[in-house]
Amino acid sequence: MKERANRLYELRKSRNLTQTAVAFRLNLSLSRISAYENGENIPCDILRDFADFYGVSVDYILCLSDSRESGLSTNLRLPEQKLLDMYRNLTPDAKALIDGMVNGYSSKTTK
Repeated sequence: MKERANRLYELRKSRNLTQTAVAFRLNLSLSRISAYENGENIPCDILRDFADFYGVSVDYILCLSDSRESGLSTNLRLPEQKLLDMYRNLTPDAKALIDGMVNGYSSKTTK
């Protein structure tokens, strides 16, 4: 468990983020981030959120692999990554609204 906690700590530090910043981005309390970085078990959905946020595989966080590859494209430019991060922090209703707008726009431009 200590290895996993170290992975979360190292991932956060490698991006020069504070626990507060990670807590805000993942919509968790500061005490939760601290607990996870100190070895507390992470629920599966939160583990997936960490992996998505850091752009690594769940296996990497769990120390089952030394490969950081998440299977997701890491070729995003900074503005694209910022949009993705903002989208991830939206409520489900707001995401549905954005999805509808994007789908409507893309169907108009492909005709």
